[in-house]
Amino acid sequence: MKGAALIGLAVIVGLFLLQRVDTSTAGSSTTLVKPAKTTTTAHSSQTTSTTSTTLPTTPKKTPDQLKLLVLNGGAPTGAAKTLRTTLLQVGYTNQPQASTWTGHRQTGKTLMCRPGLDREQVALSQQTALQGAKIVPFPTPAPPFSDGVDCVIVVGA
Repeated sequence: MKGAALIGLAVIVGLFLLQRVDTSTAGSSTTLVKPAKTTTTAHSSQTTSTTSTTLPTTPKKTPDQLKLLVLNGGAPTGAAKTLRTTLLQVGYTNQPQASTWTGHRQTGKTLMCRPGLDREQVALSQQTALQGAKIVPFPTPAPPFSDGVDCVIVVGA
């Protein structure tokens, strides 16, 4: 009887300590989620405000679903192909062959994704091969060879 009471007390104390000590909110896996878009409306005649949150309605594309194009924009010959191969190795397998953006010259790497692919753009930008890449909106007119492509990466000098 005393043993059962001690075990019950130990379970209660253990649960209490877990609630007080464990302040982490992460689960067993880590998923990057872009903060939801928040709109706040305040009316001058009232002292209350209304906040609404819009969550993405489409599921996030996985690396193998995201169609990427790597272009050379002034880097040494073969740099775009090397980056393409590196991204293939980490799961970004939906890519046409790397190509050259004729007449375009830039410094460093640039990442641009079509509208609505913000979550995918953040995940892609965190790849080691793209550390320090400048993230820019998808341009109009679109880069060459980018019809049907979700994101374009340009490798510069």
